Amino acid sequence: MAKLHWTPWLALSELAQEAEHLVAEGGLAHDAGYAWQPVADVLETAEAFRLTLELPGVAREDVHIEARGRALVVSGLRRFVREPGGVYQAVERSHGPFARRFDLPKGVSRAEITAVMKDGLLVVVVPKLGPERLRRRIPIS
Repeated sequence: MAKLHWTPWLALSELAQEAEHLVAEGGLAHDAGYAWQPVADVLETAEAFRLTLELPGVAREDVHIEARGRALVVSGLRRFVREPGGVYQAVERSHGPFARRFDLPKGVSRAEITAVMKDGLLVVVVPKLGPERLRRRIPIS
């Protein structure tokens, strides 16, 4: 009969495997080197989905929004600005590349997605298609 010796390192290995699996399931490659993920709120109204992401300290030109297949991907870079004349004792704010992926539901208009960035918040509006736009009669010639 074999003996099982428990070590705390075994749990760390399992956690690393689970984290890699979660990153892969989220559609973000582990090798892409994303340093952090901004927090987000998703609000659904009768007319649209509104995503609000916290991006303080991120320049508008460093943010990219793409509709990829059935997903909306928000990515970018928060640059680290080193203050001259001192030595950092702690650096707690995240910096570097970031990305978030949101699955788009059926019945939204990818062509009419809008985004506004103000006061460190990025608001992305994904309009829903109305009942008249979900169906389109195709004429036969």
